[in-house]
Amino acid sequence: MSGHRRSPTRREMLALAGAAGATLALPGRGFAQAKKLTVLSHRVHHAAATSGPGGDATAAWRAATGTEVDWVTLGDVNAIMERLLREASLSETSIDVGYLLNGRAVPRNLKLFEPLDARQASAPIEAFDDFAPGLVEPMKLDGALYGVPVRHATNALIYNEALFAERGVALPKTFEELVEAARKLTYKRADGTSVYGLAFTSVFASNFLTLARALGGDYMTADGRIVCTEPGMVKTLGILADLYKAGVMPRNFTNLNNEEVTTWMQQGRAAITVNPFARLVSYNDPSKSQYPGKFKALTVPVAADLQGKITYAPTVEFWALVIPKAAQQKDTSWGLISALSSKAGTLAMALNGNGPTRLSTYDDPKLKAALPYAADEAAALKTARIHLPAFDEQARAHDIFVQASQAAVIGSMTPEAAMADAAARVKPLLPS
Repeated sequence: MSGHRRSPTRREMLALAGAAGATLALPGRGFAQAKKLTVLSHRVHHAAATSGPGGDATAAWRAATGTEVDWVTLGDVNAIMERLLREASLSETSIDVGYLLNGRAVPRNLKLFEPLDARQASAPIEAFDDFAPGLVEPMKLDGALYGVPVRHATNALIYNEALFAERGVALPKTFEELVEAARKLTYKRADGTSVYGLAFTSVFASNFLTLARALGGDYMTADGRIVCTEPGMVKTLGILADLYKAGVMPRNFTNLNNEEVTTWMQQGRAAITVNPFARLVSYNDPSKSQYPGKFKALTVPVAADLQGKITYAPTVEFWALVIPKAAQQKDTSWGLISALSSKAGTLAMALNGNGPTRLSTYDDPKLKAALPYAADEAAALKTARIHLPAFDEQARAHDIFVQASQAAVIGSMTPEAAMADAAARVKPLLPS
């Protein structure tokens, strides 16, 4: 068995730590293995690792080591992060492996986890350079690696090809053509349904940046330099403001959530959105969608004058496997991380619905058969980059940018003024 979906009490968790004394040698590794390992994760992580068409990615490792994996799972991301960081702050914890979201990989948090370079040198994860570069660097601090990427969500344009055909609109090859396509796809259908050319939730900075990067715009660089006042970002918000004013985007843009966007797309009330590739599964669900099989993904096309001059970087968020510094079974933890992060483990989890963090996984015939968009997502992941660098005040900086971007789109501030205001408010929050 792979373990139980439960949340043990503090007493039970301490008991787990105390019961870990019995060990078994792992063949070919030369270090001791405990009988039970505790993993803290989201329920989705547990499901992807242990069940589905790809099978249990931990099965072979558990059989070889005689180790049981006890999954402590929660359904709320914030709750998972709070618990993981609280456990990692203790002088001793029974949590052996945790899933860390990239946005929480700030210096003060990474210091709570075990540096992994020495383990990678002595018992390496196979083909480590196979992991997408944009998922590895954010898990480093002062050059040391603290986490191994295990699951990602990379943004793309998702569109309804049936509506494109209905309006005779060709797929855009430049950002300018994308804007014109959105305008042409704003219309009233024969059955009276009003269609918006573009609809996305505005509560995520990544959605704005997915578009802005096609114009060379961004919020801040990987090293924390604020660039939102530069032409690319300002121009993007100006274009979105024009689209909003023209009715191409919904009037309730600032209040639109992802569930509503999904419904609108499934019902043919919106033609294009910004969302991770994985959303294609729900959009094409024949039990819920009026257009099953008609939704496709498209990487945002770069502006005409920038094509061949910049490399487009889709926005990405991801989870990484970490070992708390206070954990007591670090060799065992590394063994499980190595198994999950292997090529076989990554493929198994991908077939179970996980976003694979290895580029080579997308070449596997099984995954290609399961994911029609595999080649497109692989190409996007290759150059993907997180939307914001991690720093202690990242959450506040994110909200400031979102508020300013919303204000620019609905016309309560000019794009220039909105971004200048955001930059001024965020600058004091950056590490000195």
